[in-house]
Amino acid sequence: MKKHFHTIRAKILLYTISLILLISIIIAFISYFIASSNLEENLIQTTETKLSLLASSIDSNLESVRGFVHSCQTSGQIRKFALETDSSDKQSKREAHDFVMNTYNSNTALRSQLIRLVIIRKSQNDIIQVVESVYSSVSVSADAIMTLSCFEDLYAHPGELTAGILSDPFYHSKDIPVMPFVVAIDHPYKSSEIGYIFTEISTSVITDPLHNYLVDENSRLYFQIGDYLYQYTDHNLTACTKNFEVIDDLSDMALSEGTIIQRARDLDGRDCILITRPLKNTGLYVTECLDEHILSQNIFQTFFVVVVIILTFATITGVLFSVLLSRTVNEPVQQLQERMKRIADGDFSRDPSTEWEHELGDIGKNINDLSENVLSLMNQRIEDERQKRDYEYRMLQSQINPHFLYNTLNSIKWMATIQNATGIAEMTTSLSRLLKDISKGTTNLVPISHEISLIKDYFTIQQYRYGGTITLDLTIDEPDLTESQILKFTLQPIVENAIFHGIEPKGTAGTISIHIYRNTDSDVCIDITDDGIGMDEETISHLFDNDSSAGSSFFREIGISNVHKRLQYEFGPSYGLHATSTPGEFTTISILLPFLKKETTYVKPVNS
Repeated sequence: MKKHFHTIRAKILLYTISLILLISIIIAFISYFIASSNLEENLIQTTETKLSLLASSIDSNLESVRGFVHSCQTSGQIRKFALETDSSDKQSKREAHDFVMNTYNSNTALRSQLIRLVIIRKSQNDIIQVVESVYSSVSVSADAIMTLSCFEDLYAHPGELTAGILSDPFYHSKDIPVMPFVVAIDHPYKSSEIGYIFTEISTSVITDPLHNYLVDENSRLYFQIGDYLYQYTDHNLTACTKNFEVIDDLSDMALSEGTIIQRARDLDGRDCILITRPLKNTGLYVTECLDEHILSQNIFQTFFVVVVIILTFATITGVLFSVLLSRTVNEPVQQLQERMKRIADGDFSRDPSTEWEHELGDIGKNINDLSENVLSLMNQRIEDERQKRDYEYRMLQSQINPHFLYNTLNSIKWMATIQNATGIAEMTTSLSRLLKDISKGTTNLVPISHEISLIKDYFTIQQYRYGGTITLDLTIDEPDLTESQILKFTLQPIVENAIFHGIEPKGTAGTISIHIYRNTDSDVCIDITDDGIGMDEETISHLFDNDSSAGSSFFREIGISNVHKRLQYEFGPSYGLHATSTPGEFTTISILLPFLKKETTYVKPVNS
């Protein structure tokens, strides 16, 4: 029985019944409230709400400019420029100017909100100015700014618009209204000032929101900056004087703290209500003046208001209901989806947060059980593959090509017959080292130097076999590259292929060059180049298709294709072999490996 109340259906039913009851209570309350409340109070509160939105919009515009000024005020580049005493050193100014312009250009709204920003060194020997080209017709200097009549007042009230709205003193082609303010640039380590930031804000930060504000026909809108009052008319702010006589204080009707509501009478004898909303910025207020006779017109809108309020609360109720459903159903489903995505990305760890006490929790438990089983199977598969590779490698070690031994022994016999055994010792020694290396344990990774020694022994035998007509050229750009690890028997099949399929068909002497170097990514590259008959594009395209097609006569199963696959399996798909060739000229097999010393901890790629 207890579990039944934890089901989603039970919760949805419970929420639905509760919300229906709540909606009924709210509708009854609203109907009673509208019928009994004062129309004047409703209109005042509606106007207050609109003024709050207007104030928030203006605050947002002002904060955008102040945020830019604050970033300049606290910038290390700006402080470095302000501290600079040598005016001939332009580096600090250039860095500060770049910072200001980058910050300015990153906020497109500043172009319409900011008229001018000037950063002044306290030494007054240099400035940085941000101004749109249309307002930059007059040269600006530190002295010109600091001798303005309003500068001392602005400096005494940092960040405040105490000067009100002025005409831009640095642009005479047209009367541009601006609101200036000044902030100091503090020393980074001392309690002293090292400069100033003089800013002129466009009145559009106020007039643009006012333009979108819905004002009744008989209402008037005012904006107060400190001791200055401006009336909004024809999309402009016009200076005016306070011409109202306050009769009564109605601030107890305010919805929000800080709102001032007053009953007043203007000079024409008309009764009105003043609703004043303060902005976040000190000393700024927005006021709407409502004529009393407008209130009588709203009696005809009572029914409409009731309907709108009911619909509004119904919408809110619907949203609340949706939120409850989201928390009960949508969020658990989303968590399960994210859990499945993490599993798809390779995270098979158990997630107890998806095991809720309802039906979706049962699904979460099953998913966790499934992920643990998959992880166990994957680990078992990886271990099986590792054992399989070790077994295959041991099998390869036991498959010494009899044909190679036959050719080598024939060469030794030939040398012993026609020469007085001068080459037998060297060939026999090289062969014994090769056989000893082949019969070693199953270690896959060896230093490149080990592979080079094997190639030298192998090449010694082949030189005697071909009568000294083939030569080996070895170039190593950096000595420590030979310490990097490489898969055992990587170079020998490629060199053997170069001899038998590149140089031997040519019928003349040939050279095999081995070049070991780093690429731009610090990976190890090994280029094995022969000057044999080369290959056409079709042959190159099939070079890595089939192991047996390029099988080595030393190890039949360690052919070029097999070498390529072994490298990719060990180091990842970005590594391996690459072939380039020109018919009749050369063939180059390039090996790409990670730089990996023996003492380096190497984590094999999962997808290899």
